[in-house]
Amino acid sequence: MGFADTIEAEAHEPHRQYYLRYTQLKELVSELSKDESAQLRSRIKSADFMDMQARPASRFQETLRGELQKVNQFACVKHEALFLGLRRVCDECNNLGKQARSLAPGQSLATELEKMRGEILAFSDEIVHLDTYVRLNYIGFQKLTRKFDACLGISGSALFVAGLHTEAFCNVRFDDILILLGLAWSRWRSCMTAEQSKDATWKPPESFVRNTAKYWVRPDKVVLLKTRIVEHLPYLIFGASTAEQEKLLDPFALLDLDYQGFDIQSSMGAYTGTMEESQLLSSVYFDSPDAVSYQERIHREEGARLVRFRWYGENNLEPDKEVYIERKIHHEGWGSAQSAKERAILPQKDVLSYMNGKFDIDGYFSQLAAEGRYSDKARKAMKGICHEVHDMIQNKKLQPIIRTSYYRCAFQLATSNEVRVSLDTQMSLLNEFREGGHHEEPWCKISSDLLRKDEIYRFPFAILEIKLQNVSETPLWLRQTLADIGAIQVHKFSKFQHAMAFLHPEKVPILPHWHKDFQDWHDQRERLVNMRVANKSVSKVLQSDTDTQEDFDVPNISKVVAPNGVGHFLKDMQNLDPKGIFANERTLLHYAEKGLYLSGLSAILLYQPHSAARASGLTLAVCTAIFFVWALVEYYARLGRIVGRAKVGKDSTLRLDWVLGPLVVGALILLVLAISVVEAAIKVRAKTGIND
Repeated sequence: MGFADTIEAEAHEPHRQYYLRYTQLKELVSELSKDESAQLRSRIKSADFMDMQARPASRFQETLRGELQKVNQFACVKHEALFLGLRRVCDECNNLGKQARSLAPGQSLATELEKMRGEILAFSDEIVHLDTYVRLNYIGFQKLTRKFDACLGISGSALFVAGLHTEAFCNVRFDDILILLGLAWSRWRSCMTAEQSKDATWKPPESFVRNTAKYWVRPDKVVLLKTRIVEHLPYLIFGASTAEQEKLLDPFALLDLDYQGFDIQSSMGAYTGTMEESQLLSSVYFDSPDAVSYQERIHREEGARLVRFRWYGENNLEPDKEVYIERKIHHEGWGSAQSAKERAILPQKDVLSYMNGKFDIDGYFSQLAAEGRYSDKARKAMKGICHEVHDMIQNKKLQPIIRTSYYRCAFQLATSNEVRVSLDTQMSLLNEFREGGHHEEPWCKISSDLLRKDEIYRFPFAILEIKLQNVSETPLWLRQTLADIGAIQVHKFSKFQHAMAFLHPEKVPILPHWHKDFQDWHDQRERLVNMRVANKSVSKVLQSDTDTQEDFDVPNISKVVAPNGVGHFLKDMQNLDPKGIFANERTLLHYAEKGLYLSGLSAILLYQPHSAARASGLTLAVCTAIFFVWALVEYYARLGRIVGRAKVGKDSTLRLDWVLGPLVVGALILLVLAISVVEAAIKVRAKTGIND
């Protein structure tokens, strides 16, 4: 299916007329490419400036500017309509809540609440349609300019695409309308139940004990996912209470824009929101030059520890900026201990001396105690972590090796840590390794540092994490959402391991199980680039429009449908456990041993002189043969569950033991006992007959 078909299939019908006229512009490129005058000279002469408007490039650019202005204008108008509409709905929900609290016993506002719910759902759909509008138009402009360059032999598409990021339609603030959508749902829920304190502000705990499931989500499904989550969980914005989020409801939060003018960008510049639903989060991971921590983690060794330094927002090396010193520890599921993350806080000015073993940890925490900062329990825990991480850095020769940076939004009740959903987007992985270690400032890379192409890696998926604390399973509504967006659950996915595998492949002897899918993806993209370079035919360029997924923007992941789920996917992987396989073989041999005893008994009975004994022996022989066949079938079925994919999904209903095994063996034992009793009775009767 070509890109024009993609627009036809995904574009919202009421918005279709405001989309980029992709087919018409593509035909214009074809028409201009047939014009002999379209072949540009390698050097522009002074005469060319006299008829610039008549040149094919100018004609195409003029048409493109008209389409760009149309797209910009519609995006701005639509954003303002959604913003004002959601603000109105929030007010109506607030008024409805006041009515609900003043109702007499027996009265209900069920009809009004259902009507309001339908209106909020309609706004959710409109936000998703706006996201689709922005995404498809951006891709359309990108494709058209690239085709124009290829057909006419010029190179201006890169500059044009770079300039798209400054256009109004690419800078629509989804943060504002998504936060307002979340507030609308919160107010709607509060009409029926007191969900949480209005002014509650979430504070991260010093220690996280968690049960985490991780999923990959396509970038084009991110906005849809957010609109589904806020229906059930409110936004959790670090350091911002619900009351602070409601500042967006101020009548002057959005300035009226003059969309009749031609200067759309300056009009958009008049409004700059300050509330953001996603926050920049950066983490620098530590490891030794021979990747000891990586190997401990990927081998899943019991008690494997990992050190990282984390900060929130931009980092311009401010001396007093808080840097979180974190230690993650892994525990296997068969033990009583749970994997946890513990943290301490240091000012950035002390980070380098701390890394190099010159920082006075005890003196620092004594100063905190004198200033009355943090509780005694918190200071004691942070001091222990600081000493532990310090010893790890010095003993294992750890140093900064990679950095992860991404935008994270979280959804959670501010008063509870039981269920938390976080979504990481636009993740970049950077190489932080320095030969010889980090002995002078800056302790990490800064924005002005130049990076080589092989020092940065951009992860194509968004990463969804569902963290449960004292909760047995993922809520049903969330499982249904995962199925609707085609989320891929990835067993034990690690940002650290992925970064090491692609930024330091020479240091890692074992690669993560998902590495092959990404390596194949990189190879495909490289082949595609080579094909474009070699493809000089105009007709082929115009026809090369069948890759609707934007030329492999994300890898084609090998996956299966998760067992006993509601439709989401599970990353396909081999899960070979030698201990489990050998245990399965031992179990088969144990059952075979019991079968041999029965076979021997049946053979003895078959050679008895009287017919009753021979009949019993024959019955036992048939049952023993069936038992052997059953044991072998169960062996292969269990082997399939062990080496297959189902166990990776941690399916709570999946059993690897032979549930019917004890029953079958018990039934055979009862059969043997019954035969023995019958034989004894026959012998007693025979003796009684002789004596008579």
